[in-house]
Amino acid sequence: MKLKSTLATVITAVTSLALFASEAPKETTTQNKKAFNDRVAQLGGFVIYPNSQKGRVAFIDTQSDIDFTKEFDEVFKDVKRQIPIKLDFLKMSAGEPLKLKVEAKADFAVIIVHDESLPTSMIVPEEKYAVVNVAKYKKGLKMPSEAALYKKRCSKAALKAYMLLCGGCASRYPGHVGTAQSVNDLDISHDKLPIDIQDGIKKYLSSAGVTPLRRTIYKKAVEEGWAPAPTNDIQKAIWDKVHAMPTAPIKIKPETKKVRE
Repeated sequence: MKLKSTLATVITAVTSLALFASEAPKETTTQNKKAFNDRVAQLGGFVIYPNSQKGRVAFIDTQSDIDFTKEFDEVFKDVKRQIPIKLDFLKMSAGEPLKLKVEAKADFAVIIVHDESLPTSMIVPEEKYAVVNVAKYKKGLKMPSEAALYKKRCSKAALKAYMLLCGGCASRYPGHVGTAQSVNDLDISHDKLPIDIQDGIKKYLSSAGVTPLRRTIYKKAVEEGWAPAPTNDIQKAIWDKVHAMPTAPIKIKPETKKVRE
């Protein structure tokens, strides 16, 4: 009974904390964001490293059976945040995959089709494209009542194809889309790629010329020596301070006998 009582107390405490967190005033978030923006402004604002975002990964949708662009954007929001490469979702007419990749001016392409004669997906790493066949992701579903599940499956299938095509291999973390061994497995897998897979993808894409956007504060860019010329008073003050000559001679302590030994 004592154990049950203790468990009940813990559960109550956790529930209370959860409720408190969910009811926290929005002003706190707004205040933190304002403080962050003010601090960034004091440091000269953000600047983008020249030519840091090179190459392109394209998702080319050639089918008209389903529109899952909303679900796609939700699933890939985390991917774009983790690796800010140029990643686009395009609508194009059906055609030969390699030709579509060239027309899209993409370094890597995931072609989305609807074809009952094709398998669920195909990965062609040598040609840097993959094919996702949404026709096969209707398995076990009764349209249109389960349209939401169908759309989610298709977006996860696109994520899995991206992972396999772009260098994401095995992970120490279970349960993600890469571990799905069937269409139904996609329903219970989560759509966040583990950090070790994200790192693998970033290295693989970079080696193939697809590099992420690099953004940093102006002060750091000036210190690193690649910042553009200042465009406002704050940036000019930072520029002048970093490039200013020392006003006093640099003192070097004489070498001691102990150091020489």
